[in-house]
Amino acid sequence: MKKILVTGGTSYIGKHCIAHLLEKQYDVKATIRDIKNAESVKADLQKYLKKDINLKFFEADLLKDNGWDKAIENCDAIMHVAGPYPMNFEGPEEDQIKPHEEGTLRILKLAKSNNVQRVVLTSSIAAVWMGIPGDKDLDESKWTNEKIKHIDPYIKSKTIKEKAAWEYVSKNKSIKLTTILPPVVLGPGIGDHMHTTSMKFFNIIAKREMPIAPPIKFGMVDVRDVAKMHVAALEKNESIGKRFIVSENTYWAKEFANKLIEIGYNAPTFSPPAFIVKFMTNFDKTLRMVKPVIGLDYNIDSSSARSVLGFDPIPFNKTVLDTSDYVKSLEAS
Repeated sequence: MKKILVTGGTSYIGKHCIAHLLEKQYDVKATIRDIKNAESVKADLQKYLKKDINLKFFEADLLKDNGWDKAIENCDAIMHVAGPYPMNFEGPEEDQIKPHEEGTLRILKLAKSNNVQRVVLTSSIAAVWMGIPGDKDLDESKWTNEKIKHIDPYIKSKTIKEKAAWEYVSKNKSIKLTTILPPVVLGPGIGDHMHTTSMKFFNIIAKREMPIAPPIKFGMVDVRDVAKMHVAALEKNESIGKRFIVSENTYWAKEFANKLIEIGYNAPTFSPPAFIVKFMTNFDKTLRMVKPVIGLDYNIDSSSARSVLGFDPIPFNKTVLDTSDYVKSLEAS
């Protein structure tokens, strides 16, 4: 039985990766920032899987060396899901960007020093979608230009993080890397993830926290599929040295709002002209982040994930409905 370390064991995607690995009978270890959270994470996973589980936790912080060697010891592979800061981090740009790169390089260096050859890294569509202005066809060959003026720090950090990983493995051939690049991730969480970026995105439209449906198109994928693709990448040698975008499809915000209305939400339907929304970015940080793609009718190519990893995504309608049920269940508890 292969032993896998998952970093970010408390996270939305991390818990699903752990759950899918356990379902496939892997021996799993997980890192968390605070060991006091271990029992609640284990309880969430046992409730989700409907069985007792054997899961070892290790306290480790991406920005510190302490605890990592013990966590990685005797592992066959690492799923690096953890990120030091969320999308909505408030602070100086350098304080958001540097830790993403530093944390990822720490994991890769530790993998090398502990003779762990296989690493699957969670990246993001953010590392792809802001390259050539107006580019309407996004695939794994594209890269966000992190030197674009006024680029959002989160998008910049995701790009620099993945580029740093590929640069490191190009010089350290023993590490076999695969990166997974999801767009907007929705779907039911394991435990309470109401304060994650994903649930905040859902509620911005579902609860009219933004009174308009801006002319913005985005890719969407179910969190359960993201976890499956991490495991598929681990299991398929054909994935080594490659990036994989995993997106069910692309949708305008208005399409998402209309689906929410179908299931009972009072979501906004008014979609102002793109030039008005671009002006609004001067005052709204959330919109400012996606300014380069406002009004852009682009497509995301996930054919590589389909052909190599067997990506067969959960349909958009089911993901939205399951997310709604999840949010309502947390609100009722």
